Amino acid sequence: MREAGLRADEFETMFFLFGVAGNETLRNGLPGGLYSLLSHPDQYAQLSRRPDLVAPAVEEMLRFWPPVLEFRRTAVRDMVLAGQSIRAGDKVVVYHASANRDESVFPDADRLDIARTPNDHVSFGFGPHFCVGARLARVQMATLIRRVVAELPGLELASGAPPKRLVSNFQNGLKALRVRWR
Repeated sequence: MREAGLRADEFETMFFLFGVAGNETLRNGLPGGLYSLLSHPDQYAQLSRRPDLVAPAVEEMLRFWPPVLEFRRTAVRDMVLAGQSIRAGDKVVVYHASANRDESVFPDADRLDIARTPNDHVSFGFGPHFCVGARLARVQMATLIRRVVAELPGLELASGAPPKRLVSNFQNGLKALRVRWR
């Protein structure tokens, strides 16, 4: 039986995970959420009129633009999932963007709807792998979005300046997002 606590390699991995998860994902989620809102001016205008929708708007932005594209896990036991046999040791990948656009879960899934409820997206994972920082990320996103919408009601995407996307198989981010304020 192993003593309680973490080995040095486990501690290093956990420290790295907290650094990436607490920084990179929020850094990708905030501009991605703002880009989603600005790409749907009707939703931005609705949020400007209805700041009480900030919490569901954040959930919808996370669903629409998940900061993490995919997560891979290793199956610990044999099972059948949606008719597919999975054996212990198999690698299983969850594609958040695909799961968050599942029409059987999200009616009109390709439409941004800041009032969508329920909104059971998987952008923070689920079950035992649910993101430990999800609550903090939601508060940070809500605070920023609330301020942007209140103080920059005429904010819009700059014409002729498409966003520059981060090239990554893991993170869904932007390197540049040009906006204009009228």
